[in-house]
Amino acid sequence: MEGKFIDRDISWLYFNERVLGEAKKESTPLLERMKFLAIYSSNLDEFFRVRIPMIYGKRKIIKKNKTKSQVEDSQPSTYKEIKQIIRRQQKLFGKILVKSILPKLREEGIILNYGNKIPEFAIPELRKHFQVNLASYIHIVDLKKVPDFFPLNNQIYFYCTTKEENAYIIKIPSENASRFKVIHHDGYDYVFFIDDIIKHFIQENDLFKNLSQIYSFKVTREAELNIKEEAGKDLSEELRKELKKRDFGLATRLLYPFNLPESELQNALEYLNLKKSNTMKGGLYHNLKDFFSFPIDNQDLQFEPFKPVSQLDSSNFEMPNIFDVLDHEDILLHTPYHDYDLVLRFFNEAALDPNVTHIYTTVYRLAKDSKIGHALLNAARNGKKVFVFVELKARFDESNNILWAKRLKSEGVHISYGIPKIKVHAKVALVIKNNKYYGLLSTGNLNENTAKQYTDHSMLTSNQAILEELHQLFVFLSQNRRKTVDDNIEFKHLLVAHFNLYEEFLKLIDFEIKEAEAGRKGKIRIKLNNLEEESLIEKLYEASQKGVQIELIVRGICRLIPGIKGMSENIQIKRIVGRFLEHSRIFNFYHAGDDLVFLGSSDWMFRNVFNRVEVCFPINGKKQKKEILTYLQIQIDDDVNASLIGEDGKNVEIETIKGINSQIAIRDFLDEK
Repeated sequence: MEGKFIDRDISWLYFNERVLGEAKKESTPLLERMKFLAIYSSNLDEFFRVRIPMIYGKRKIIKKNKTKSQVEDSQPSTYKEIKQIIRRQQKLFGKILVKSILPKLREEGIILNYGNKIPEFAIPELRKHFQVNLASYIHIVDLKKVPDFFPLNNQIYFYCTTKEENAYIIKIPSENASRFKVIHHDGYDYVFFIDDIIKHFIQENDLFKNLSQIYSFKVTREAELNIKEEAGKDLSEELRKELKKRDFGLATRLLYPFNLPESELQNALEYLNLKKSNTMKGGLYHNLKDFFSFPIDNQDLQFEPFKPVSQLDSSNFEMPNIFDVLDHEDILLHTPYHDYDLVLRFFNEAALDPNVTHIYTTVYRLAKDSKIGHALLNAARNGKKVFVFVELKARFDESNNILWAKRLKSEGVHISYGIPKIKVHAKVALVIKNNKYYGLLSTGNLNENTAKQYTDHSMLTSNQAILEELHQLFVFLSQNRRKTVDDNIEFKHLLVAHFNLYEEFLKLIDFEIKEAEAGRKGKIRIKLNNLEEESLIEKLYEASQKGVQIELIVRGICRLIPGIKGMSENIQIKRIVGRFLEHSRIFNFYHAGDDLVFLGSSDWMFRNVFNRVEVCFPINGKKQKKEILTYLQIQIDDDVNASLIGEDGKNVEIETIKGINSQIAIRDFLDEK
């Protein structure tokens, strides 16, 4: 296996570096560049919460079972390399912000007071802001009186010492007040961090008359939940208990400013009982994901307003309901290029239609005030039999999913909470009207908010053969259990992880291999979020070696090494990062000219293929298939938002020749249809 796979965590870090690349681009609108910095910062926080604990765990296991020399041999570089990559990226982050974005902001009349002394003209207004708006949230902790102070996850604190050798903690209340304060002065908008406002005016407090040092820090904590999953047990109550503990988990990173002296760092670690935590130097300010809420709204410095197109012309909206449309043809939606109205119509009209008797759906990440959720509530109130499989283990959406599950259950909806040790990641829905099936199959969450930012595909259909299989899947999901040898569900159209997905993908690759061996054309084109599962990567290597041409678009983790002679020279991989988050999964197999096309929820990761229920569905309609193949080709041709993934996993810049920004080109293509 050695030498065949890129480390998954290093690959993910290179994806996040590609996000940083959008902040670096001067062609990206100025305020959008700040949002890309925020995305990078938010992503990195999640990495320390989710991945670093797993890396720690592996190191502990190896240390426990091997000698010191064996430990060093078994992990020669990965952990160190991860830290080196992050340090390099943080320096790049600072350089982009300080050397490029801040001067450009000044040119636009916006001055972000970054690491500078507060100017005299701002003192009166900032003092008022401190006294009136911030002071009520400021809690000063004397570490001599509270020796066991516990920093919460990703909250920003000041560590303060006085000349009398007293030490204090002050929490920066960015969850209670805006992180920024704007003052208009002399033709400029001055933007101040509340960190600097507190640091300046807290010294007027008698406790800090003899302030010696004041530095900010934050602690990132493990996000993993220790859930005991048992068949027949209400998982929601177990989850509620664990969620209360999440912000009190293992400290995986102490982030402190680069100018904090080593002696002060050691004192702080001693006071905070964090001597064993992973320390990392950062900038003067932490949680720069708060740039999402940067308080300047200037449309000239943002992406042009985006107006999605409707998949149907206005005459279709005069039809009594969406099911009449589906009786005539399947509908394929490409959000956010298409609006989400037809998905909402599907649920809303099912809830009201007197001839609809049953509604089934899966829920992975509902919007907080979901229109789909409200439609399901109304359907139950209107006497429909409604079944909803709510995946409570959707990371960071657990609380919202629990609330919706309880709310739906209270209205008589039949709720399934989860399968032990298995996540249901499928994005599907089924309606029965007049004993006929109507279905929705999607690559993305049934969430009208994320549909505005995530590129996904949804198929609305009345194809009875496909939907009969979907109904069988919902019957299985209602039993809240893993598949057994006695389950005889036969999927001939759908590819369903936990049942047939893995085997069918292998067969499809094998077909292309046989075609290439016979001297005929073998070609595979796949778009994924993540490519990690080793046996599927091995199969793609085999296909490449037999002469199959393989084009991949992988947004995030990619463990496959492309372009290696004798192994993967026929494989090219692109990564696309732009205005919208590339989220859809597309699978295209040339198949002797038949061009088989599947869309679905499944990435090629071990967890998706073997430990989840995923659904991939075929696109059979001639018109719809042509549309998806054109969509995919536009992305493969991208030379603006795309970069190549090199044999070391790094992003390789593409020379812009055609000037194809796929996200703009797809919008134009769909608008012209």
